[in-house]
Parts: sequence; C-alpha cells; structure tokens
Amino acid sequence: MTAIFLLIISCLVHVGSAALCAGLTPYSYEFAIKNNAQFAPAINELKKYPVAMWYADSGGSDAIGALLEACPTDTPVIVVYGLPGKDCAAGYSGGGANYNGDLYKAWLQKLTSQVGNRKVIYILEPDAVGLLANNNCATQNGYLGNLQAAVQILSANANAQIYADLASWAIQDKAVAILKSLGKVTGIAINTSGYHATTEMNQICESYSKQTGGLHCIIDTSRNFNGSPQNEWCNARSGGIGASPTAQTGNPLVDYYLWIKVPGESDGQCYGQSGDAMIGPGAGQFFADGFKSLWDQGYFVAHGFPKIGQSAGSPTMAPTSTPAPTTKTPSPSTPQPSAARTATPAPSTSNPSVPTASRRGQCGGIGYLGPMLCSGSYICTFVNAYYSQCL
Repeated sequence: MTAIFLLIISCLVHVGSAALCAGLTPYSYEFAIKNNAQFAPAINELKKYPVAMWYADSGGSDAIGALLEACPTDTPVIVVYGLPGKDCAAGYSGGGANYNGDLYKAWLQKLTSQVGNRKVIYILEPDAVGLLANNNCATQNGYLGNLQAAVQILSANANAQIYADLASWAIQDKAVAILKSLGKVTGIAINTSGYHATTEMNQICESYSKQTGGLHCIIDTSRNFNGSPQNEWCNARSGGIGASPTAQTGNPLVDYYLWIKVPGESDGQCYGQSGDAMIGPGAGQFFADGFKSLWDQGYFVAHGFPKIGQSAGSPTMAPTSTPAPTTKTPSPSTPQPSAARTATPAPSTSNPSVPTASRRGQCGGIGYLGPMLCSGSYICTFVNAYYSQCL
C-alpha cells in the first residue's frame, strides 16, 4: 500500500511541471549520493523536478548550451545574474566580468543568441529592484538603465516570460514605480532563495499586482514548506522543501511555483545569525545536515515519503498544516554568505569515478553544476555566493 501511495503522489505532483524542463541535475546531488548513499532515495526523487539554472557573469554561463540541449521541447528556467555592481549594499555576491553597461548588454546578447525564439522563463537580477527601492548604491551603479536594457534585449524573443526579481523587503511604493518603468515584463519573482510561506507570498503578489496593473508572480517554493518563523535567511533549521514546481498554483495571479534555489545547497557559513541558522559550508556547496533537515521536515515526507535513513515502509507523521511566519521583518531574498574563505580539502587519494576541477577552475557557487572537488592539493576557495575557485 505504501508503494502504491508513493506512486500516486509522485504522479500527481509531476502533472503540473510537465511543460517545465527538468534540465541538468545539480552536480551537488551526484556528489552527495557518492558520499552518503542514504541520500539517494530522496535525491533521486528531487531529480525529477525542474531547478532553475543560474546564468551569472562570475561563472556558470557555459552550461546554458547543455541546458538547452536537454530541453528540446520543455521550457527552461534561467536566472539572469550579471548586473554591473550587483549586490552593491552587502557586497557578498559582487564582482564578476560585467563591470559596465556595454559588457552587460553583450553578455545578455550571448544568452539570447543561444536561446533564440524558443519558450523560456527568465528570472531577472535577484535583489536588483529591492536595492533600487531601498539603497542609493543601486542608483549610483546604474541599475535602472541596465535593467531596462536587459528587459529590452530579453523581450526581443516573443516567447520569453520575464519575471523581475522582487525582494520581500523592498519599499513597496518605490518598487512599484520601478517595475512600471522596466518595460515588457511578465511579472515578478518573489521569495528567491527564501523561506517565507506561500500564503505570505500570495499576499505580497496580490498587493503588487493591484498596483502594477495586473503583473503576475512566480514564487520560489524550494525551501518554504514551514515558512520562516524567525525570519532567518541563512540555512534555516526550520526550513522544509516546499511544493514541487508547477503551473497549477491555485492562484490566478501566480503563474508558477519554482525551485529557484537548489534544495540542499548551503546559503553560506551563517555565523552570527539567529538560533534558527545552521552553520554550513560555503554558499552553493552541498550541506548534508541542511539537506536532511529540509527533506525530513518538508513536502515529500508530509505526503508519505520516508525520512532520510528510513525504509519506504517506515511510519511517517505528516503535518496537518503549514505554519505561517510569526513576524513580518524583512529578510533578503538571496543568500548573504560569510566573506571568510571556505576551504574544501582535496581527497588524499584520487578516485577516478569522481570528477575534479583543475587549478583555477570553478568548484562551487549557487547554480553551479560541475565538480566540487579540486585536483591535486588545491582547495576549493570561496570567492562569492556564485563562484568558488580551486586555488
């Protein structure tokens, strides 16, 4: 009976995401299974669902071709993250190759030339609108003009759906004015890499939609099953994997639930955060304890799947409701990892079955899908949230 129930649930949750491309399996998942076979059943289930690909100017751009090849008919989800001067307030994810508007436009045109006129969902520049609304540094770095240029370039493809990322902490009236000035956008993406409950995000979506003439929304549900009781943004121990990606959201204003963040990848080391934060590895690296917590407290276990380490026949207790956040304190929508170096020691003996990155090669970062171990004696060194390098 348990096996039949699991099969039914699996079929039900796949229906809504049939048109979304499952894309490339995050390399962190393959790495996790090799290091802990107990994760295999959970990860093999998650691999069935779409996870957004991050197109960043600090690494990860080369995977777009492979993503498109893996999605001949289904719709890929691409996060565009290369704004000159990005993350200008905190600086954790700053840097990158696009240090002026001309380079940014050329970088965007490289992406659109690969995508062509096919159907695609773009999540545009996490936190940019929020920073424009809240911080003068965004104006000083020319965010608005570059965002407008990005929308113009990306919308040349009539089949592109463009959702401007909108942090929940943005000053709303200012954010509304910015959104109205961007040009041809489909809507907004909210809760990117966050933990806030879907019910809370629905309210934010409805508020913005009323003020912008009907913009629609995407909600990142990758880790929001339990909401954010302490408003913790960094490896929240209360987090749980949320509802699977789908277009069947039950809200006419919400076009998709998506997994924009890879469930199980760290937000950063998370020192100095609330009691709800778990100390983890560098941003974008697989976090074993965090993954176990997310899975055991999340959507799939609540719907009958076994917890990590349990057999399919083991009893599980499904929660009767999804707790809502108790406070409304704003929290960032993208991770803000510690600026300290994160060193991943190289294995003492080589294993031919595990790929490694060479000297100065990329070995980690949000949205990165390649090897996470370095060759020889090199160590994986944190550079920013979207790029770690073998040094």
